[in-house]
Amino acid sequence: MKKFAILMILAVMTVAANAQNVDGGANELMKKVSLQYQKYNTLQFHYTLKTTKDDKTLGVSEGDFYLKGNKYKTNFAGVQYFCDGVSIWSYDKSANEVSIYEYDPDDDQNLMNPQRILKDWSAQFRAKFIRDEFQNNVQYSIVDLTPKTAQSYYRIRVYIGKTSLKIAKVMVYEKDNTIYTYNIEQFKSDIPLDDKLFVFDKTKHPGVEVNDMR
Repeated sequence: MKKFAILMILAVMTVAANAQNVDGGANELMKKVSLQYQKYNTLQFHYTLKTTKDDKTLGVSEGDFYLKGNKYKTNFAGVQYFCDGVSIWSYDKSANEVSIYEYDPDDDQNLMNPQRILKDWSAQFRAKFIRDEFQNNVQYSIVDLTPKTAQSYYRIRVYIGKTSLKIAKVMVYEKDNTIYTYNIEQFKSDIPLDDKLFVFDKTKHPGVEVNDMR
């Protein structure tokens, strides 16, 4: 679920423009957000994740995300993920171990695959405009996304800058009352990202154990 949640940030950024079953202006807003983000060739942002349950904080972590086409890199819960559009590397720093998988855009089980998450978006979710809200002197439009089929979560709440049309926060509500809150910071677009960034370099990790699952 956590892997899915971080990619949901990207999914919202590039939500399909023909989404249906929406109301309150959510469809039009998502179209504008989609058009803006589709213009970007590359993306980079820092995120913080706060996990709560029944008003108690279970943990706080942070990471970075880089995206270039179907290539991506991120670090999550002590694991680094690299994808060059051909292979996926999952590197566990604490164990100095990396697993390599074949990148398959049609693999339903590949939760770290942005292209799969984005596919058939309008068939998976309904969107509803909730309200406009000021936070730290910035106005945000809040949209709720609900899955059309049963999932472990029942709602994804998205905060979109009223003026900038940038995603600032994503909250994933689980059925067991766990809430994952992602705050997106230091957003940059159309910056140079070397393709080498998306490939795991074994030479930088002496003694690494390699599990090639391809």
